[in-house]
Amino acid sequence: MTLNRERFALPSLAATFVVQTTAAMAMFGVSVLAPVAAPDIGVEATLVGVFTGIAYGSGLAVGLLSGRLADRFGALRISQATMVFAFFGCLLLAVSTPLSALASAISLGLCYGPVNPLSTHILSRVASERSRPLYFSIKQTGMPAGAALAGLVLPPLVAAYNWQVAIASVGVAAAVVSVLVQPLRGPLDSIREPKLPIRLGSFIHPLLLVWETPMLRRLGLMGFTYSGVQVAIMSFYVLYLIDDLSFSYTGDTVDLGISNLSSSLPAVGFVFAVLQISAVFGRLFWGAVADRIIGASPLLVGIGLATATFTVLAGAMAENWPFWSVTAVSFLVGFTSSGWNGLFFSELVRFSPAGKTGDAAAGLQFATLSGVTVVPALFGLVVTLADSYFMAFASAGLLVCVGASQFGYSLRR
Repeated sequence: MTLNRERFALPSLAATFVVQTTAAMAMFGVSVLAPVAAPDIGVEATLVGVFTGIAYGSGLAVGLLSGRLADRFGALRISQATMVFAFFGCLLLAVSTPLSALASAISLGLCYGPVNPLSTHILSRVASERSRPLYFSIKQTGMPAGAALAGLVLPPLVAAYNWQVAIASVGVAAAVVSVLVQPLRGPLDSIREPKLPIRLGSFIHPLLLVWETPMLRRLGLMGFTYSGVQVAIMSFYVLYLIDDLSFSYTGDTVDLGISNLSSSLPAVGFVFAVLQISAVFGRLFWGAVADRIIGASPLLVGIGLATATFTVLAGAMAENWPFWSVTAVSFLVGFTSSGWNGLFFSELVRFSPAGKTGDAAAGLQFATLSGVTVVPALFGLVVTLADSYFMAFASAGLLVCVGASQFGYSLRR
């Protein structure tokens, strides 16, 4: 069966966007709720870095299999399965025990790990080569959009009910999404191989493909550093605002000036939402720039260097900084540190050998998830050992510079 690319391009984009938004809301909702959830669970809030590492670690293996799973069962069907894992992950966290939190981290990792390769698999079939940078950038805005929703919606739910109700509501939303995308399953999953075997080699082949393809290997190292720093910032930003800048979780509010609406939001949630919403604008902006002005690869290098600069600036913020300046710096951090993803997956398609996009996406997803598994935990370790968020942010900025520089060098050769 031949897929009508023009007819299903926009519905596919909408479906992948909604799935990624929901997955991000579940994953990063944990970071937003960490200050109030940790005492009930019986752990330190800074262990959110370990939670993040476990979650992404569990997503590594299933991420490697995502290409094969998509070819056998259909990318949309596996996307629906990720929403089921999000549902159970959120409910397990609400149980509020260390063991259930561990199970939650694993389940959320099984949700989040395959999402990017699956959406890449879907859009690579329906988006034209010219429109890929913009399509992939729009699709990737689902991640910061979901995190922004977590920052905007969850603190008010905590204030009105409790954090367990807040995270459980995200799980229910994921279950609803899994049902809503079902009408697209027939056309999008029409091209598959039901008898395709899944063996031990299915784990190894994507890694070998990336390692043996020089530009994919360089792209993977860059993705390791960019993704690790991006998620480290997102995971610790609420704690940073509270611990170093003396924000209150629910006490300080921001009046949005919207009449006839409940327009006061917790300040910490507002700033976190700005961090994420700026990422949405960033991904759209960088995607449009790559589409019309400059190639995606050199632009990725520039984004990395800008990320390093604003990451260090964020770590230098102090308690006496005015609220508007904290908000402005947060906007710039999100605009750069989360703006690379769409261009990254667009270049993934460009550098992949013919017919190997699914495996290349799985292999590079392993690289990016490895970064997310390692870097947030190291970020938390630096905060603990050095007793300094600035040292952690500065180290993160240096790491991004390394990733950008090695990829930029490969473009000059």
